[in-house]
Amino acid sequence: FFKGTELVAGTCMVKKGSLITPGVIALLATFGYSRVAVGKKPLVGVLATGDELLEVNEPLIPGKIRNSNSYMLLAQIERAGGQAVYFGNLADDLQKSFTAVREVLEKVDFLITTGGVSVGDYDYMPDIYNDLGATVLFNKVAMRPGSVTTVARLGKQLLFGLSGNPSASFIGFELFVRPVICRSLGSQEPHLRSVKAILAEDYPAPKAFSQLIRTKIHYENAQLHVSSVGLNMSGSITSLAGANALLILPPAEKGYKQGSEADILMLAEGQEQAFFKE
Repeated sequence: FFKGTELVAGTCMVKKGSLITPGVIALLATFGYSRVAVGKKPLVGVLATGDELLEVNEPLIPGKIRNSNSYMLLAQIERAGGQAVYFGNLADDLQKSFTAVREVLEKVDFLITTGGVSVGDYDYMPDIYNDLGATVLFNKVAMRPGSVTTVARLGKQLLFGLSGNPSASFIGFELFVRPVICRSLGSQEPHLRSVKAILAEDYPAPKAFSQLIRTKIHYENAQLHVSSVGLNMSGSITSLAGANALLILPPAEKGYKQGSEADILMLAEGQEQAFFKE
């Protein structure tokens, strides 16, 4: 790579799709590159659904919950390299929701909605996709949490319908939205990194769908171990706060025993906000 203090002629300094890290910046500066082409951050809109939602600064009242999903998703978008825009909350009214979604789609590259994709009386997103003329690519995934995740396409835009449950929404983003954002920036490795880890505890076997469990990794005796961080329910928020990996447990006849090996997905932490484009 180096010959003395200089690069060998013809050596690629930074590959397309590489993150611009502090080290890459130092390398570019060393060889006189003050400006380089990078991928334009995609504009990703977020819409929540449901009259039951309150904003963060509003006091709780009976029958209402605070809108935590939107702010979680905004942070996930920024971490993945996108530019996040929050467009508020959709009312439990089909026509008003359709109009709001149509107007937002004129302003963004991708749109994420949270909630409204299941089979409840006010789950309008399937009807909205139909009225827009969008093509639904899929509307069910054999996993929990996040089985009701839906993705639709309208022209060059993608519409991601994530669950209203916090953990399901979080996981749906990491598995389906994050790779699209990263790929749009030129990343050659857009998916979460998969590695093997040793189970630090027993887990019951999922019967129908693969289970994705929010977990924390640690090293012990030079091996990577993984343990749960809280209540493993789709509505659990506390399990998200300390998680840095997702444990994947496929359906099985018997449970998964402590000490056995399993696949985990490493959650991105501290990811820079730009990718080298050319």
